[in-house]
Amino acid sequence: MTMTIDRFEGDYAVLEIREETGEVLYKNLPASWLPDDAAEGDVLVKTAEGYAIDTLETEKRRAVAAEKLSGLQG
Repeated sequence: MTMTIDRFEGDYAVLEIREETGEVLYKNLPASWLPDDAAEGDVLVKTAEGYAIDTLETEKRRAVAAEKLSGLQG
C-alpha cells in the first residue's frame, strides 16, 4: 500500500491510497497527525509513532514528474 498526500482541505489531508491490487482509495486524515513539513505529493509511511514522510520515494516521484513536465515544455 502506498499513501500519498493528494491535497489539504481545511484541517485535513486527503490521502491517495494505492492498494497492491491497483485499487485507489481516498481517506481524510487530520493534518495534525502528519509531520509539520508535510506537503502535497509527499509519500507517507505508517510508523509506531504515527506517520512519516518517505523522503527517498517522494524525491524519486518528484524527479519523474519534473522530467515528464520538462518533456512537455519542449
